[in-house]
Amino acid sequence: MSSSDMRRWAKLNERQIATLRRIADGESVTAKDSDLARTVYALRDRGLISIPRTNGIWIAEVTEAGRFYLANGCYQGTSALTSPTASSKSKSGRAADLKLQTPHALAVELIKRLQKGGGTLHVQDLDEATRALHRRALDAAKRHGLIPEGFRLLHTGRDRGDLILRLEDEAHPDGTDWNRVRLSARDLITDPQELANWLREDRRSIDVTDAMIGRALEVVGALAEGLLPRGHSVGVSRRGKPRGLHAHARGHQYALSIKEELDRVPRVYTEEDLRSRGLYAWQRVTPEYDEVPSGRLRLELGEGSGLQCWADDKRSRLEDKVRTVVNAIERLSEADQQARLAREEAQRQRDEKWRRQEEEQRRQAAARQEERDRELAQAADQAQEEHRRRAFGQALEGWASAAAIREFCLGLEALAATLPEQEATIAQWVTWAREQADHMDPLNTPSVLTEVSFDIEPTAETLHRYLREEKRGERDARPEEPTEVRYDVLYPSAWRWGRPGRSQWWRR
Repeated sequence: MSSSDMRRWAKLNERQIATLRRIADGESVTAKDSDLARTVYALRDRGLISIPRTNGIWIAEVTEAGRFYLANGCYQGTSALTSPTASSKSKSGRAADLKLQTPHALAVELIKRLQKGGGTLHVQDLDEATRALHRRALDAAKRHGLIPEGFRLLHTGRDRGDLILRLEDEAHPDGTDWNRVRLSARDLITDPQELANWLREDRRSIDVTDAMIGRALEVVGALAEGLLPRGHSVGVSRRGKPRGLHAHARGHQYALSIKEELDRVPRVYTEEDLRSRGLYAWQRVTPEYDEVPSGRLRLELGEGSGLQCWADDKRSRLEDKVRTVVNAIERLSEADQQARLAREEAQRQRDEKWRRQEEEQRRQAAARQEERDRELAQAADQAQEEHRRRAFGQALEGWASAAAIREFCLGLEALAATLPEQEATIAQWVTWAREQADHMDPLNTPSVLTEVSFDIEPTAETLHRYLREEKRGERDARPEEPTEVRYDVLYPSAWRWGRPGRSQWWRR
């Protein structure tokens, strides 16, 4: 074990334990607590806490490794750095602790870890008994309603491999991403021994000479052990994708590559080379240097413009820089996690904004529809009132005309008594006029009113006319007559009676 590993796994002092307990109890420890900065950084370097930044200010949060230390007084995964026997005992001890849990209690714990860890949880090194307990816990979470409302619990690895859980928002499902995670988990190798065997045969991620393969695998193993207490892992795809060898942290993958650096040495030309140069005068460009393995290892993290590198130098070896690589992966995952949360928050705000806009549009549409219904009801009342006025007005006009005709006939008869020569002609007119009066008098022909419906259903055109008139604020046109009422049929005569001037109330 190197000196850096010794310092990392050193026992915490009282100040560090007190600070770790404060953070685990939910007490706020931030960048404003400058007197605790060195202690916080020491705890972070040991993987016991994380310090994500919000608005440029870090806030300390305890990790699963930190809770493990408080509960057991030792580091989670420390035994993996000692011996296979101790490692197996540690795993069996953790399995024994899990067996003491009920499926319901484990389900509650898994849901809490999912909520705190951003919605994704990666559980490794499961034996058959532990895997069976997790299966029962998943069933208990569904049966007892432990899954938060609006979310669903996705999982893969119930029967073999690592167990991956995800708490997915039902309103924003991402089936493509989950399929990628699910298929990658089945294709992924994370077991240290299996990983070493695979990398020994597949040199695409470890480009070193046979003499350096042992050191390269030791670096990979040390990196995996350094990431384990923080809940991260190192893995490789059997199919060489995605990213070949990579670190998996907080649901993100970061490409890893170990290479042996090359040195440039002057090329030594043999007699054959010299003869070839003389025979082929056209060969003007000849290599002056050869690249040969240097025996120095180089670790690359990431790709493209975000590539970070560590290598052997005069003062230290690559193995001594593993903790720096672990911290870099931790910072990358924290930044990517914050970015993902920021994107999700921005998407949530956009969804909320769209929801409010849709609700406002629906409210406005409902208000407009309510106003329209009210206008239609008023128009229907006006059209019905107009119909009744016209029907009754026609009957009233007929009755008034009949009464006036009869009164006029009495006057004509009185006049005929004074005009014997015209008495016969006047009598004919009086007889005809009284017949007309009887015909138009609604008291003699009540069908004038009884055949007309008192309540009618106005036509769309009628309502449209009233709506347009009300909108203009004027009444310059009558609505069309309902199809079931024809006033010219009720009164076919062209008889028009009444004083000239302002029309009657029913004609206004």
